[in-house]
Amino acid sequence: MGKTYQHIAIQHDITDQKETEEMLLKTEKLSMVGELAAGIAHEIRNPLTTIRGFVQILDHFSEDKKYLYSKTILSEIDRINLIVSEFMVFAKPHAVYFNECNVIDILNNALHLLGAEASLKNIEISMNFHPTNIYIYGEKNQLTQVFLNIIKNSIEAIPYGGLITISVTIKNNQVLTSIKDNGIGMTEEQVNKIGQPFYTTKDDGNGLGLMVSYKIIEKHKGRITIDSEPNKGTEFLISFPLFIKNRT
Repeated sequence: MGKTYQHIAIQHDITDQKETEEMLLKTEKLSMVGELAAGIAHEIRNPLTTIRGFVQILDHFSEDKKYLYSKTILSEIDRINLIVSEFMVFAKPHAVYFNECNVIDILNNALHLLGAEASLKNIEISMNFHPTNIYIYGEKNQLTQVFLNIIKNSIEAIPYGGLITISVTIKNNQVLTSIKDNGIGMTEEQVNKIGQPFYTTKDDGNGLGLMVSYKIIEKHKGRITIDSEPNKGTEFLISFPLFIKNRT
């Protein structure tokens, strides 16, 4: 008579499936927490290394030098605080404010922070900078982070002393920064994997430094290329759009 008088139901027990899904979700969350923790540890380790190095040699210098190094130590502590604040973006996103940045000043600051480590490892750093100040549009602390990561990688790629050459030029309204070392180098396969999360060629590395650097360069509309050969060295070439003042 057009009325439903029976129901047929087919049921499956999906308890095991639901438990597996919950377990996978928990594993994924733990993995994300682990990745975030590793990233924080990596980014904080660099300024801590600088602070430790300066504290170790502080007693061997005059009062003027002590004052200079104390300012550097305080600057690095502020940078740690900034890095922690940047990682808070995962909990509460915040804006990053771009303005004109002097690439030469940023590189000189990075070299000042890593100079002691290079000297201890008998590494000479040669600088060939453009004769005038060069500006790009970006965030100073993030750009400092990029150059620190890459120069530190170059230092660690030279185990028994050597040379790092850093040059800055302008070509076709692009600021080109070359960081070249004569260290152990990499194979083509290793170069292709650089920048992937947790991929590293170092025994004590975690691969997050260059991954973060790649992201920062991308945000600044820049590009990075790597040219490397085993036992001959590696060159990182980073390009950013040139910031031209009073552009109409």
